[in-house]
Amino acid sequence: MNIFLIVIGAILLLICGPIFLATRTATKNQANWDDFYKTVEEKNLPAPEEVIYKLVCKINFWTMIGVILGLFSVLGGIILQITIK
Repeated sequence: MNIFLIVIGAILLLICGPIFLATRTATKNQANWDDFYKTVEEKNLPAPEEVIYKLVCKINFWTMIGVILGLFSVLGGIILQITIK
């Protein structure tokens, strides 16, 4: 069970971690958001800026939850590994 927790936590961290960092960086300040939105505009997406901002914020929130769950899973697996030995 403890190895399973460590593996699942590591997978969550590997998937959610970079996405969380990217969305956090994009929404951190106005200059970063302007650069991000300029890149999105180059792709000719038909969505207004407010919709894209809300979507990025939702992605940021859910990947933050994934990172927290991944950390708890890894730490829980390590604690179980130490206490069982």
